[in-house]
Amino acid sequence: MLPRAMKLALRNAMYLTALHLENTGPISTCRVNPPFADDRAPLPIVVVGPNGSGKSILLSHIADALMTFTEQRLSADFSRWYDLRDVYFRTGSERAIRSGEPFSLSLLQFKTHVGDLYYCDKVGTLDESAFAAKLKSPFAPGEAWQREWRREGRYKSLSFDSNVYSELPADEIVKVEIGAGAHAFFPATRREEPDWLALKVLEASVKTTSSGSDGQHDKPLVVQTCAAENISWILDILLDSSLTPNQFQQYQRELEGNTTPGGLSQDLGKRVAFQQARQNVESILQKILQDDTARLRLNFRDVAPTRLAIELSNGQVIPNLQSLSEGQSQLLHLFATIIRYGESDNLDRSNELSEITGLVVIDEIDVHLHAKLQHDVVPRLIKLFPKVQFIVSSHSPLFLLGMEETFGPDGLAILELPTGNRINSERFTEFREAFEYYRFEERVEQRFAAGTKPLVLTEGPSDARYIKTALSLLGEEELRDALAIEFVGIEDDKGAKSGGKSWLDNCKKIYEAKPSLLHRSILLLYDCDTRKPEDHVGRLSVRAIPPNGDNTKVKGGIENLFPADLFQPRFYRNRVEEGNYGERKHIEEFKKREFCDWICEERKNPDDFAKFADVVEILKEFVARHR
Repeated sequence: MLPRAMKLALRNAMYLTALHLENTGPISTCRVNPPFADDRAPLPIVVVGPNGSGKSILLSHIADALMTFTEQRLSADFSRWYDLRDVYFRTGSERAIRSGEPFSLSLLQFKTHVGDLYYCDKVGTLDESAFAAKLKSPFAPGEAWQREWRREGRYKSLSFDSNVYSELPADEIVKVEIGAGAHAFFPATRREEPDWLALKVLEASVKTTSSGSDGQHDKPLVVQTCAAENISWILDILLDSSLTPNQFQQYQRELEGNTTPGGLSQDLGKRVAFQQARQNVESILQKILQDDTARLRLNFRDVAPTRLAIELSNGQVIPNLQSLSEGQSQLLHLFATIIRYGESDNLDRSNELSEITGLVVIDEIDVHLHAKLQHDVVPRLIKLFPKVQFIVSSHSPLFLLGMEETFGPDGLAILELPTGNRINSERFTEFREAFEYYRFEERVEQRFAAGTKPLVLTEGPSDARYIKTALSLLGEEELRDALAIEFVGIEDDKGAKSGGKSWLDNCKKIYEAKPSLLHRSILLLYDCDTRKPEDHVGRLSVRAIPPNGDNTKVKGGIENLFPADLFQPRFYRNRVEEGNYGERKHIEEFKKREFCDWICEERKNPDDFAKFADVVEILKEFVARHR
């Protein structure tokens, strides 16, 4: 029987809680204290910086510590450190020392449920008595590593908190902490072979993927390629979750409330539970493929290279997992590996991703990934594993922006090397604008190519509602039905984005750059205050709504077409802004959406839309021109 503390460790993770690097590569001094949420869940860490700033070096020290913990069997004598000469990930040499300095030092602290683990890697000559005063908690003076520190050469060692670990064998602690969690390092050189590569075709047979009694046989720490192992594992999940006809009928009776006393058998209950594991793998696929109903299916035995295929929502079938793109394949197998490692000592964890713990280090997480995968998909995949500590490096501002949108500005840490200072994504605002334009261009191209009705694009979402309401109330239903009238941008719970005259201008630029994409007639309809001159380029027309001189209260926007007396005080709110010198500015703000709802849904008075006759004529001319 394991002691109580050991049993508790089985249910908890090992996390990095402090890191100190000095004089290693380009890094002069870097102190990092990884953040945790109020519920003690680790927050993801993204390491950024230009090439040569030390991102891979920092991650390699974490990987080296994990490798050492994984392979080294420690003595129970906690009063000493042990020189590790045989097992290491980093090959220490004088070349690792920062130019002009006498030594290089790496200190890491890991927190487990039972106590702290420490890792040290020193190269060169260091006067520990003088250096100790520089270190503060958690590397306080008096630790065992300082008593045994050598003055010259390389010194690499592990240590435990002797006050906590006095009753537990150290090798068993390492075995539990490493074996129970999903600990892995994915280097920038990771790869997955595509189906078309003739030099090597991945093959997988139906074999057990059990990791053995120690939870480590099937969990190499450094993961460069893992498709073969994951394909076998996914097949195992499909087999575990499959039901015989009799089991399926019994399960149906359970759902209908007609199950016999005693409920489901243990075997059937486990198979039903493992259907959630299959859904978890499919959820990763769905996010990567951006297809909410994509699902795994089995090929017949005579289909090569594997028995696994993917069925998409449109009925098309991806014949095997190797047919995914390089970026898609890397993401699938990276996150499938986390599940596979996390369930190594408890298969039930594949059913509940939120219970998987561990420390996952990924160098250049954005490598081989399309912009949409970086921004939209990877952050959502990371969020599936709230108890896994992710420490990743990235060159992609789009990935950072996606992480901040997914986790919130306080839900992650962005560390800039070589200093290790924590920053936010404000400096990447220009990249956010560029990405918004990129996504806007995709939507515009889809609009150019899709649909058969002539398309009218307006500056704002309320503009489209007003025009469709006007056509209905003014007896122009036939004209309304002949057109697709839409807002140029998008509107969601957070409001409207990519709207206004500048985004209509962008539509024209996109068309001029790619005229062959336009398979339908499009009208860019500007508000009266833009004074946009009439223009026609191929199937694209540009018009501006004539101003309504009778409305002197509202002089801009499509609302200018309404009578001035409709703009009652109830549609305005007062707010106060404080200036740079403490002055208070009272601003009257128009409730645009509430006014639109009232006009279009409640009032519905044709007289209100009399000035929309000019818009009707513009639409008729547009239809006639492109008939």
